[in-house]
Amino acid sequence: MKNSKILLLLCFSFLLSQLMVAQEKTISGVVTSKNDGAPLPGVGVIIKGTLKGVETDFDGKYQIKASVGDVLLFTYVGMKTQSIIVSTQETLNVALEDSNVLNEVVVTALGIKKTRKSLTYAAQDVNAQELSRVKQTNPVNSLSGKVAGLNITRSSSGAGGSVKVVLRGNSSIGNNQPLYVIDGIPLNNPSSGQPTTTFGDINGGNRDGGDALSLINPDDIESLTVLKGASASALYGSAGLNGVIVINTKKGKTGSFKVDVSSNLVVESAAYMMDFNDDAQKSIDAFYSSGTTNINSFSISGGVEKAQTYFSYSNTFADGILPTNSMKQHTFNVRETAKLFDDKLTVNASVMGTTQSIGNRPVSGLYFNPLVGVYGFESQTESLSDYENFEQYDPARNIMAQRWFRGTSDIEQNPYWILNRNAGEDRNSKLVASLNLNFKINDWLSLQARGTYDQSIVDFEKKIYATTEATLAPANGRYIVREDEFTQMYGDLLANVNTKITDEISLSAIVGVSTTRNTTERFAADSGTNGGLQFANVFALQNFNANASVSFTENSLETRTQSIFSSATIGFNEKIFVDLTARNDWTSTLPESSNSFFYPSIGVTGIISDLVNVPFAKVRASYGEVGSGFLPDQISPNNSILFGGGVNPIDPIRPYPGTIPKPQRQRSFEIGTEWKFDKFGFDVGYYYTSTVNQYFAVPVSTTIVASGVAGLNAGDIVNKGVEASFYVTPVDNDNFKWTSTLNFATNQNEIVSITGDDVDGLIPTDFFTISPKGVNTFGSYLVEGGSFGDIYAQVIKRNADGLPIYDNGALVMEDSNLIDGLSKVGNANPDFTLGLNNSFQYKNLTLDFLIDGKFGGETVSMTESIIEGLSNNSARETANGNVTVADLSGQTSTLTAQEYYGLAGGRNSFTGEYVYSATNVRLAELAVGYNFNLPENSFFRRVKASLVGNNLFFFYKEAPHDPNIALSTGNALQGVDVLGLPSTRSVGLNVNLSF
Repeated sequence: MKNSKILLLLCFSFLLSQLMVAQEKTISGVVTSKNDGAPLPGVGVIIKGTLKGVETDFDGKYQIKASVGDVLLFTYVGMKTQSIIVSTQETLNVALEDSNVLNEVVVTALGIKKTRKSLTYAAQDVNAQELSRVKQTNPVNSLSGKVAGLNITRSSSGAGGSVKVVLRGNSSIGNNQPLYVIDGIPLNNPSSGQPTTTFGDINGGNRDGGDALSLINPDDIESLTVLKGASASALYGSAGLNGVIVINTKKGKTGSFKVDVSSNLVVESAAYMMDFNDDAQKSIDAFYSSGTTNINSFSISGGVEKAQTYFSYSNTFADGILPTNSMKQHTFNVRETAKLFDDKLTVNASVMGTTQSIGNRPVSGLYFNPLVGVYGFESQTESLSDYENFEQYDPARNIMAQRWFRGTSDIEQNPYWILNRNAGEDRNSKLVASLNLNFKINDWLSLQARGTYDQSIVDFEKKIYATTEATLAPANGRYIVREDEFTQMYGDLLANVNTKITDEISLSAIVGVSTTRNTTERFAADSGTNGGLQFANVFALQNFNANASVSFTENSLETRTQSIFSSATIGFNEKIFVDLTARNDWTSTLPESSNSFFYPSIGVTGIISDLVNVPFAKVRASYGEVGSGFLPDQISPNNSILFGGGVNPIDPIRPYPGTIPKPQRQRSFEIGTEWKFDKFGFDVGYYYTSTVNQYFAVPVSTTIVASGVAGLNAGDIVNKGVEASFYVTPVDNDNFKWTSTLNFATNQNEIVSITGDDVDGLIPTDFFTISPKGVNTFGSYLVEGGSFGDIYAQVIKRNADGLPIYDNGALVMEDSNLIDGLSKVGNANPDFTLGLNNSFQYKNLTLDFLIDGKFGGETVSMTESIIEGLSNNSARETANGNVTVADLSGQTSTLTAQEYYGLAGGRNSFTGEYVYSATNVRLAELAVGYNFNLPENSFFRRVKASLVGNNLFFFYKEAPHDPNIALSTGNALQGVDVLGLPSTRSVGLNVNLSF
């Protein structure tokens, strides 16, 4: 009995001690930086092995319930993770150490992680906050001014429009856009079309087909890195010819589930238009609407040590400044990460889906463009708003017919008729599903297998009602339908090696293979300008007239690329690194004898920190080559079959007889240095790139090729320049912090050669056409000794005193040094760019602003030219000014401004009179935010509200339009505005909540 009492007492004591140990208590404290003692907001404080965790507030304070023996993990980006075992204390202050800058990790080609010290090429990071602070519907637009050497040109097609991104200058007559990589996998970024002519497209108008980047939720982006030059992108092969933008998305983290919600609402107004007279401006102001863009995002993430989940949903609702223009977009993203088999196998699976619909996407040029009628409207008795009632009953036809204050023409109709009775709708969707398996064999070797299915569907429909101008549609109307489906299937297998060969020599290497299959399914139906519809305004394929002028086309295209590649980074005493890569591609788009192409790269970097006694300093040099295959039908295209029978008599361009097409090739060399001090740092580099073996359509003797045109490898385009980025933290104390970054870049482009003269039957040519002049007298050509982006225009002849020559009632054209009948008047590209980003933080208040500048280059306002030829609505035409002119004999006289610009302007104008400097400096972004102090028992972890503005004003601008807007994100129509939708100024509110 006595023993049993003792046993019960021992059991009770044991249980009591366990309960005492397991009893939760509140632990609180402050997390600071060990470097300067500043409090750290947003530090994750997690109980190891559980979902339980909190974040520090704006003052670095935290509070969490834990038990004795629990392990608290303190994690913060850029700091070393610290783990502390809970004992009897209730106050636990922690100082986190900065991660060693020498060991800072950068995600590079194929998702491979490397330390920044080992990189032998230029790579620049952009914080995810920089992309979401002032949100835009296309997150890539937010990169403008934030990366040295990256030139961003926004589309004039409004919300959901594509973006032109050029890294280190234009180098190819083909695609100049960089490759986008998401979580290590190349993203399929197809385009369903871009404008190519200034006059416009009679088959629906100058239309921007959008791009895949506008379908990405900016709040899903964790980090973004720009890899510059062939050495950086060589492992991606032909896809990485123009550089790589690596995007890493968010994934779940160990700890309790965290919810983030953000809502952004901005109001937009039309800005930066040409100077109109007062009457015209009143009509224009009444026509444009106040646009709104609302972007909402929700995400939830969390998990245990072995598995984590991330889910997000976002929507965008936008109403443009153009009446009836709107966009609706929904995006979801699911990502699961897990570690299995004793952490040997890491699984990463994700699915992203997006749907987007855009009503009446704005067009440029003259056809189907409501701005022609808006800008050209002039009446002494009526106002433009009188024609919002755009139709009236026609008893003879028993239909509603267009009404306008004067007769319509091929380029001018009632703008409200165009918006409502020539309406177009874009419907886009994208699905990306990927799986990544990484198996760790031992401490130095792992195998990785990845696969991705990437599908984009782009549909377009345009309904053109009866009584539309006859040049654009027959009497009963017109119906246009286009359906494009792009699919990419990608897979790779990699072996990763990371080991020490000796105590002084380290090796990081990969060997891998990949396969890519791209397919395109296209269907287009158009009742045409001559075919038409059987019954008026019945928009269905079965209502097409059965004649050869009706168009039905269906294409199926496929490309396959097989690749083998390897990379090795060898480190010597962690001071010198040699980087070697090699890749060989086999492509289905080239003949068998030339479909295999190999390209290597080599780079060296040396850490010189110890020599100069600074925290981090290095020098680097690298050389790389990369090749590029062809489009799927570029070598052996088929003749199209006409509806109703027969083959299209226009023969596609085929290779020059007897030649074997070769892949385009780029050779790139760069050197640079990177230095980081405690509060200051910089990265400066120089590059030289030569792109050869471009595939030109060249003129040849008709005795050799009946069409007189054939494809031939030729040309050499050189880009060279300097890039520099600087950062400084002038002030950093308990209450105030100021960080500033500056990005600078300059690029010189030269067309070294176009075609060789060693091919029999080749007809010498002085130029290659990028933008044809058509009837608008604007063109862009590649000319030996010139530069990519050179602008050519019809110029008025002037005498020795610079006076315009006016003879026999007409202005006289300059006829010397012509290319295709036009004179060179400038270049669309800037001489250099600057981006200044400042961030201020005072207690709970933040201020961020970006000044973006482009210096040099020219732009042409064909909007001004056409309006002055079509009406008397420009301010300078009605300002009672005079222009002095001279005749061929030298006699001078004066013309009124209205007379002079009426003669100079028009649809076939002297475009040389409308050339302006493209230099501009603008306040690109502004955000003023406040982090609210929350009570300890608050439901929310974080609440921040910000006033935001985008494209607010120009410190300097000469052009009558925004020079940062492009009519096309392809190679054509650069440096010209032809009745494009004006850019907008936007202000609004952004709210971020975490709980």
